[in-house]
Amino acid sequence: MKNQFKIFSKFGIQMLYIIIIPFFFLAFVVIYEPFGILQSPIATTRTFYQFNIAMIMCIILLVIITSRVLVHSFRNKINVDKSFYRLLMVAEIVTISLFTALYVTLITKGQVTYFSALLYSTLYLFSILIYPYLLLELALLLKDANEAKNYTEIDEGERMRFYDDRKALKFVVSASSILYIEAQENYVLIHYLDGGQIKTYQLRTTMKKIDESLSFSGLIRCHRSYFVNPNRINALRKDKDNMIFAELNDKANTSIPISKKYYEDVSAKLQ
Repeated sequence: MKNQFKIFSKFGIQMLYIIIIPFFFLAFVVIYEPFGILQSPIATTRTFYQFNIAMIMCIILLVIITSRVLVHSFRNKINVDKSFYRLLMVAEIVTISLFTALYVTLITKGQVTYFSALLYSTLYLFSILIYPYLLLELALLLKDANEAKNYTEIDEGERMRFYDDRKALKFVVSASSILYIEAQENYVLIHYLDGGQIKTYQLRTTMKKIDESLSFSGLIRCHRSYFVNPNRINALRKDKDNMIFAELNDKANTSIPISKKYYEDVSAKLQ
């Protein structure tokens, strides 16, 4: 399965970047006036300086909006891991620097050449923007680890603890007894074996809230709405319409759908 860094592709997280990065730049530059910026050609007067800083903030905002909308739109087609995130961070700063250098060249009417402006823009912007990027990454990694611990835990006895959407502990079950987990609107259905009988526990939460933490249990995603215990799969089969199903080794011979997107991941677990 791909090493997904899913928390960074969530819509709410993208909004954090869109809001925090540009306004961190604005606050930092206004408060600290770094790198002797008041002696630069963009600061011939206080009003001119403030206007140009606001314009550069707008450039940062537009670049990040475009970048993050694209990431969110293609989140299911790209491997959003740590390397991708850091490459995205560098790409955003470089793009911001390119447009900032162009703006500075135009606003100074060629007094500052484009390549000179690009060199200083890249250096200054990287030196400022690296802080909010790294702080956001650290905060999100801590949040991700905390959610994984809160929603689903496995102790030494391989027992899983499931929490509802209010983070209240609702259900504890042996990981090995789980057959599959199914999403149904604002609930998930945990199908498991108890004394050889198939039982179902309905939990008020969403698959989106627990999907990352389920990876700790050995369950694997096989469909948008399903996680399955690979140790409970007897066989994979295709029907006449080329739909793929996993046949489980329970008494009911349960079949659950396998989407083409996850077929290779599931089949690899069965080898």
